[in-house]
Amino acid sequence: MSEILPEGLYLNSSLIVENQLCSVYTPRHSFLENDTFPWQKIVEDLLAGHGLAEPVAEMGRGGIFFLSGGHLPYPIVVRQYRHGGLGRFLSGARFFSKRRFLSELKLHEVVSELGISTPQALAVIVVKKEPKSIFINGYYVTRRLSDSVGLPEFLEQSGAPSRLKIAFEIGTYLRQLHENGFFYTDMHVKNILVGPDGEIFFIDFDKAEQFSAPLSSYRRRANLYRFLRSVEKYYHRGGKLTDTDRAAFLIAYEPDPKKYAKLYRKLALGLSWRRLFYKLGWWLNRS
Repeated sequence: MSEILPEGLYLNSSLIVENQLCSVYTPRHSFLENDTFPWQKIVEDLLAGHGLAEPVAEMGRGGIFFLSGGHLPYPIVVRQYRHGGLGRFLSGARFFSKRRFLSELKLHEVVSELGISTPQALAVIVVKKEPKSIFINGYYVTRRLSDSVGLPEFLEQSGAPSRLKIAFEIGTYLRQLHENGFFYTDMHVKNILVGPDGEIFFIDFDKAEQFSAPLSSYRRRANLYRFLRSVEKYYHRGGKLTDTDRAAFLIAYEPDPKKYAKLYRKLALGLSWRRLFYKLGWWLNRS
């Protein structure tokens, strides 16, 4: 019996690597390109730990792998899924279902279709270590943007005009996502990359959701709190992002003056309360 997969995704191949069953799921629109990838070799490298970014792994945030070489059309990034919060102590990288992995791949495609720049999504790799095991591991594969830098690094290197431009564009893109019912669960400064030409790339749509209608005001504020809190943490650690930059972000998100003033008041009040409890919340809910 064939699997029932989210629309636009398909099972590219099933492999046996080191006696482990490995399934590769890819977007349908990139069938021809994905067919050129040596998935057997890629999975072998992952399971052997090749390309692992050690500092990330040591922080307990899961494995990030950077793979390149003549056998690949271009460099790729592979992110291993892990549970966040208290779950990371109990189950780590073990999952019962691949639903979370495939959902991210599908939503990644939705974001791209909206015209918002993201690294090209290539595949989800699901590994079942033992035939009778109920647990699986998941890996998310994207094209590596070799010349891009993280938003914090970009802000450190940029003058006021460039920071204002970037802040305005982030607000514009987030409004577009919200108008299309997209809740970007893990939106924070580290999940935004900036290319050499100043182009913004959003990454990591794990646990994101899409609703059939534009987001409610409650969900919009929740998403804005998440991002602005990450901005505050970055700022207090010495990062460059002025009040003017933050105002540009919010003006782009809500250009109507009356709605902007109302939104600003609610966000300011909400953030003041969250500052009292953010450390406990961060520890329990980090992903």
